[in-house]
Amino acid sequence: MRRLLTIAIFTAVTATLLAAACGSDPDPTPVPQQSPPPPPPTLQATTPALHAGVPDGCSEGDISFKVENQDPGGSGSYVFAPNDLTFNVGDNICFTVNAETEFHTFTVDALGIDVSLDPRTTETFNHTFGEAGLFELICIPHQALGMVGTITVQ
Repeated sequence: MRRLLTIAIFTAVTATLLAAACGSDPDPTPVPQQSPPPPPPTLQATTPALHAGVPDGCSEGDISFKVENQDPGGSGSYVFAPNDLTFNVGDNICFTVNAETEFHTFTVDALGIDVSLDPRTTETFNHTFGEAGLFELICIPHQALGMVGTITVQ
């Protein structure tokens, strides 16, 4: 009889435990729902477009043209980029010229153009090409080192 009583108690305890594990609480505490994390912020471009609109010193209708006076990191290589420029007679060009790390010039003697540029500066100027021809572009301090180019006016 004792054995039957032990089996009955064991069965009752097991059934109670199973009912508690599988059953539902009559007054369940609501579990707060977690909202999904917000999407990552959208990155905004921080670099303005080159020559967006009319550059300072230029007029509406001018043709904008950029030239870099390059002196790549002490390499001894001095160049205009670009170094061969072509325009049409009557073109009014708004030049934006910059110098990297050294003093440079943007000089075309035959056209009366002589712009000096201190290191890390930019100069803007206009020029209207009135005659056809081939004109030598030089950087006065670096001409002997090969910093030359041409301007062709058609």
